[in-house]
Amino acid sequence: MDSVPDTVELSSPAGAAGRGGSTLGLYVWRELRLLVYIGALSLGLAIVVRYVLDYPIPLTRITVPDRMLKVLRYALVLGMVMAGLALVRQRRTLARGSGSSSADARPWRAALGALQRDELTARLVLAGATCVLMAVLLSVFAIWKASIPYLSPWHWDVTLVGIERALHGGQVPQDLTRRWLGRDATIFLDRLYYLWFRLLALFVVWQSFRRPSASRTRTLLAMVLAYVLLGNLAAVLLSSGGPVYYDRLISGPSPYAAQTAYLATIPGLHAVEIQHLIWQWLLTDHYIPFGSISAMPSMHVAVATIMALACWERDRRLGLVAWAYALLILVGSVHLNWHYAVDGYVAILGTIAVWRISAWLVGRYA
Repeated sequence: MDSVPDTVELSSPAGAAGRGGSTLGLYVWRELRLLVYIGALSLGLAIVVRYVLDYPIPLTRITVPDRMLKVLRYALVLGMVMAGLALVRQRRTLARGSGSSSADARPWRAALGALQRDELTARLVLAGATCVLMAVLLSVFAIWKASIPYLSPWHWDVTLVGIERALHGGQVPQDLTRRWLGRDATIFLDRLYYLWFRLLALFVVWQSFRRPSASRTRTLLAMVLAYVLLGNLAAVLLSSGGPVYYDRLISGPSPYAAQTAYLATIPGLHAVEIQHLIWQWLLTDHYIPFGSISAMPSMHVAVATIMALACWERDRRLGLVAWAYALLILVGSVHLNWHYAVDGYVAILGTIAVWRISAWLVGRYA
């Protein structure tokens, strides 16, 4: 796997903070411009498709996904904590140098002034801008996912089932996991799968608050490209509904009916509840960001793979934990009837390719 050193500085946050708002704005732009270009291209193409080609994609319904609202809430809390700790640190340093008492307000005012020129200030501004930008970008990507029924209604399911059987000894993988995994394992996978939404938010916040580096830029860029190339482009070209919706989209008996019946016997599964809600949203044309049907490739697996790659680059022990989680997400995506196994296989291979592409782009243009 390509490695981008975390210590490679792309610019000087301390200098940006110390030379005023204009320089700070340029500093933020330099760090985020690749993401902005991709977002502008995606949004511009959506406008052309909607108003020039006259496909009724839900462009006017754009809104911030719930998972990104979590990002903004986490970022706000973390940013306030970091700024508060930095202010206290500055105040203590100034107070020791001047011999002022704790009740003296002058060190606090001086500390606030110093904080405005501190490197941390530039990082907080960059982190906040990154989180807001990621929220906007995912909102645009959600529009493309919701556009699949208008651009390329699901037509790959039969082919994917044939590939599934060829890869797994003539059986669909759900028939295997149902024999291997019991009720408790199913509930455990369901909780881990649902936890993905919160982990995605925390991961974006972590990357946003990292010190500016080629590694930080590469990870964020890989996330964005994964959604554009895999979650949007590949999802349209290889549109499929997935095992749980097979019998509703394809005429004839479903090879996944036994798995659907099995999951229905376990009360309280998030997967069963959300799968039902998504189908109702589709029938009633109710727009929910990312609340649409798209199986190939699995973005749950793709994002978990990005997390694993980034964690492995940062720390091998953390990386092992992240890769274990990615593997469980792959198994859960199949066992919970969300995805064909091949959706996950393609997602892993595609994400590794995106990871390498992102390294090349950062090395050339960042």
